[in-house]
Amino acid sequence: MKFRFTYLAVIFLFSIGTAFTAQAQRGSSSPKFRSAYKRKFKPSWSVFGAPGIAVINSENTGYSTGTDEVGIVKNNGIGPAFNVGALYQFSQNLGIQGNIGYVGFKGTGDAVGNKYPEVDFKTSGVEASTSLIVNLISPYVGPTSRNLRLVVPYAKVGIGVLAYSSESEITDSGVKQPDATNYPDFTFFAPIGGGLKFQYSKQLSFAPELNLNLASTDYLDNTSYNYTGKLGLKKDAYLTGTVKVMYNLTFHRKSPFRIKRR
Repeated sequence: MKFRFTYLAVIFLFSIGTAFTAQAQRGSSSPKFRSAYKRKFKPSWSVFGAPGIAVINSENTGYSTGTDEVGIVKNNGIGPAFNVGALYQFSQNLGIQGNIGYVGFKGTGDAVGNKYPEVDFKTSGVEASTSLIVNLISPYVGPTSRNLRLVVPYAKVGIGVLAYSSESEITDSGVKQPDATNYPDFTFFAPIGGGLKFQYSKQLSFAPELNLNLASTDYLDNTSYNYTGKLGLKKDAYLTGTVKVMYNLTFHRKSPFRIKRR
């Protein structure tokens, strides 16, 4: 009887010890198990190229009686736009972007209400800017999900400088107009806009983007009639529509920007 009691006591104590050991092991390993599925944000670097078009809100367009609305874009000035740059995503919804680019405009024909000779103008410039990028929703499907959203809308606002040159001539005679200022010239501008980021993969994304660029000069079209345009501005402004092709360097295994896990 004594032997049986001792035997049962040993079995009981062994069972309790085993239970505590299992609980301790589960408690220590459970966070590790969960951490394998818990998504943590890691800062990242991306580079991009963005071809597109630019349209200027020029004074070289009909404004009062006799406005040629059909050719308003052609009269204002339209041309190519291209920029390259880098984006540093320092939080899930915020990033800083820097880029350099080229814009060009070519306007033909009309002038303000036909009160001035019709002129053609050409403008080209190189710009550099920095912007704050704000993702309007999370780039992931859920707070713990690893699945990327297909589309992420974002907004941007920034400041930049544009070095440009412009010339114009009377349409019918080809006589060159005098320079409105000393070219080449510099102007500050503020890009305000946004886009839709299509996340093809963690490395590759595409983002159509539209920006309104507010300049601090009125000489981008080599004219200054000093009237308030349809945007309610006396200074020049131009729209750029581009499509970014973005590549995330941080997720590339051989990239020097790759964030290593600790």
